[in-house]
Amino acid sequence: MRKILTEIKKYSLIVIVITGVLGGLLVAFPDKMLAYTALFIGGAFAACGVFAILNYLSDKKSKLTLTLGIIAAFSGIVICLAYRQIMSVIVFFLGIFLLIGGIVDLVNSFYIAASRHRSWILTVILSIASIVLGIVSITNPFDTQNKIVQFIGAGLIVFAVLDLIAFIQVKKVAEEVSQRISDTKDEYGATEVEYREVDDN
Repeated sequence: MRKILTEIKKYSLIVIVITGVLGGLLVAFPDKMLAYTALFIGGAFAACGVFAILNYLSDKKSKLTLTLGIIAAFSGIVICLAYRQIMSVIVFFLGIFLLIGGIVDLVNSFYIAASRHRSWILTVILSIASIVLGIVSITNPFDTQNKIVQFIGAGLIVFAVLDLIAFIQVKKVAEEVSQRISDTKDEYGATEVEYREVDDN
């Protein structure tokens, strides 16, 4: 059991390190990391597509395999060549979603204010922030996508830090429990035997 826990700790540290490093790279180099990620995903799609096409050519049984292979290969090539345009379209529609959601929340905040509930101020602030971010995403999606990548990177860094803190706390608690168990064994595990010399004479 202790061996399994040790292995889990090792993998936890590996995950923390990878998450922190990846988050730092996303924050420092958003454009390059976006390109590398797109090339990786596009290359994976293209490789799967080529594999499916070759598989069809070897037996020629399922036309569905050929169709899916062609779609996957074509999608992979498009992702590799036009990833920035694809991301800009995604950011554009995300901006529309944020803009509409912000306007709806802003209107709802006025109803909350009418009911004299204190949370309406926070709702107004978040609604305005959503509207501003939505407008920026719609008007300038190319620059916004880098900000989104950096935001994701910052989130990964925060996750890594929190996970590291939790790991340290759990390790400390485990050590305290282990120490208490050891102290308990020392207290009750040993049995004292009284020895008295008897004179036969």
